[in-house]
Amino acid sequence: MAGREAVLALDLGTSGAKAALVTRDGQVVADASAGYSTTTGPSGEVEQFPGDWWRASCDAVRRCLSRADARVVAIALTGQMQDLVLLAGDDVLGPALLYADQRAALEASAMLERVSPDDFVRVTANLADATSLPAKLLWLERHRPEDAGRVDRLLFGAHDYLAWRLTGQAVTDATTASTTGMLDFQAGAWSREILDRLGLKTDWLPEIWPSDQPVGELNKEVADELGLPSGLPVLHGAGDAGCTTLGVGSGEPGSAYLYLGTSGWLALSASGRRGDPYAGLFTLRHPNPEWTILVGPMLTAAGCLEWARRAVLSSLEYGEVDSLVLSVPPGSDGLLFLPYLAGERSPFRDPHARGAFIGLSLGTQPGHLARSILEGVAFGFRSIAEAMDFTQPAGPLVVAGGGAHSRVWCQILADVLGCPVRRSEVFEDVAVRGAALLAARWLGWCPGWSWPQAESSDEIFEPVPGARARYDQLYPVFRQLYPSLYTCFRHLREIGDSLS
Repeated sequence: MAGREAVLALDLGTSGAKAALVTRDGQVVADASAGYSTTTGPSGEVEQFPGDWWRASCDAVRRCLSRADARVVAIALTGQMQDLVLLAGDDVLGPALLYADQRAALEASAMLERVSPDDFVRVTANLADATSLPAKLLWLERHRPEDAGRVDRLLFGAHDYLAWRLTGQAVTDATTASTTGMLDFQAGAWSREILDRLGLKTDWLPEIWPSDQPVGELNKEVADELGLPSGLPVLHGAGDAGCTTLGVGSGEPGSAYLYLGTSGWLALSASGRRGDPYAGLFTLRHPNPEWTILVGPMLTAAGCLEWARRAVLSSLEYGEVDSLVLSVPPGSDGLLFLPYLAGERSPFRDPHARGAFIGLSLGTQPGHLARSILEGVAFGFRSIAEAMDFTQPAGPLVVAGGGAHSRVWCQILADVLGCPVRRSEVFEDVAVRGAALLAARWLGWCPGWSWPQAESSDEIFEPVPGARARYDQLYPVFRQLYPSLYTCFRHLREIGDSLS
């Protein structure tokens, strides 16, 4: 490859792998994606196979490299966090338990008897529940004792696994580690107190590696498989929340953005500030060790629309969904949607919460369903913003992620949140640009924590007064729905458990 120098960045998200070539000015000159499937179960199981991550990554890399004349000088990684991947020598044991997996509900109860919620907050800055790694590990010891006996190393993110395949090194990063429920947040190291009180093995845990330093070199076997030179430096990078924060240009304290992917979050960079975990907020370590990221997560954001496209909207494309939504007025003629298809973590933690349409009538059309879903997700983000004590930003709120394909959704977010929304020109590339930025720091291309600002063609969506007033009327009703259905969700779970 004799072309311009570029970083090969890879992002392993919930729905697929993305590879991109990013030049020294932060421009994505080529990219390619490949998908993989997720398996779910009645007891909260959410799984993917790491082998599928690898095959998708290889496919995406090969096609990406064929689309631009570039000389790869480093590889940088990012991906979904709070997963559980089991290693035994050169083998991966079973599927990965994803961040949304909630099968360990009983183990979580036992965990919290040994380590109180207040102690988790004191040590890790966050609450712990069935999705946290200690609960998943206790579940592993109880339900898969043979695998637990074989494990010699754990990984906690899809990019952890990719780094292991590329270099043979089993490591994680501080952003990902802060999602596990086992990190001493202040020290930036694994908490001996938490591990000892839960009887968990410390020698299973990966080393926490600096995000902007190479973890190793690309081994020859993999290099030959990908069509790359062996010996390329590989940077482990950071978990998706860390790299997305960098990639949208919100690397500096005080800046905020909204990520509208399969799962989503509202995030704010801060100088050491911590969020209120009892309001459903998470505090993550920033790739810059001196900063933090306050995150209000939504387990199913654009995932709600993906479900609807499969189940009730005949697999319509985003543009077709937008047209359908525009056929219905703001407020969906009184139809509301609860976006908790896989439980929720913010502004409350409830693995038993579920989605619901409220206000269906004989006049309800597909357009009402589609619009109410977009509005329900926006209402969910408004409730997160309130929990975060999020005041209107100095400039437009940046929106990124696949859901930003929908211009109508961006407008609904502006109307519901009551602030201007800016759809990033690179809304689909933010995670890979953030990973590439970490490599650019090491290469000496970019000394700071954000790419140099270039002339932008970002689109701004201003709140429409009439729509905003309508949503202000409906929002209090939306906030009443979850408390009203709380008991129903638990009864449905109990009935489901009795039938399984």
